[in-house]
Amino acid sequence: METLKKPLSIKVIYWITNITFWIYVVVSILAIALSVVFLFNLLPDNNLQLHVGMPVAVNILEKGTLDLNIASNYMDVQFKEMYGKIHFIDTPASVAKVYSIFILTITGAFFYIFLIFRRFINNVYDGKYFDIDNIALLKRISYALVGVWIFTAVYSYFQYFFIAINLKFETITTTGDVQTYPLILLGALFIWVLSHIFQKGVELKYDNELTI
Repeated sequence: METLKKPLSIKVIYWITNITFWIYVVVSILAIALSVVFLFNLLPDNNLQLHVGMPVAVNILEKGTLDLNIASNYMDVQFKEMYGKIHFIDTPASVAKVYSIFILTITGAFFYIFLIFRRFINNVYDGKYFDIDNIALLKRISYALVGVWIFTAVYSYFQYFFIAINLKFETITTTGDVQTYPLILLGALFIWVLSHIFQKGVELKYDNELTI
């Protein structure tokens, strides 16, 4: 029996997925090790300098100027709703433990998604395009992405209510614009709908074979 030649696109996706997966495994191990250090306070006191992304926009009160390199063409500017990182100087152990839990949770969630996606791509590489088990993997990815979206929303509002609104600076003010990453939810819904389209195709193919 002649073996069907795999399309180049599938080969590329297969190798990129597997290489990226193992890179993520290494990164995950490092993240878990770092989280364990935070949880059990294994660093000497006042030696931890934690930088955390803030999914809450801030207004910069200080103005600047924009020079377009055109004669007499200067204008006053001011950044609006910037996102950045907050540095907890000499991070207390209690703060580090809270963020280590977030790190462990999101690392585990993405590892699970990556693992399922890798299995899906491996099945496609083996020629199982419209296999019912492969469709189930797509559904599991969509459900996991919904869970990630919920987690990121909770994390964002945690940052807002426990950190952002309590910040006191002279040159910035915190806004109520909190990032909830809706693209994650849209991606989950797209994959979920796609899995049902594939499932319907498999069912129609099966019914068609029964009538022949």
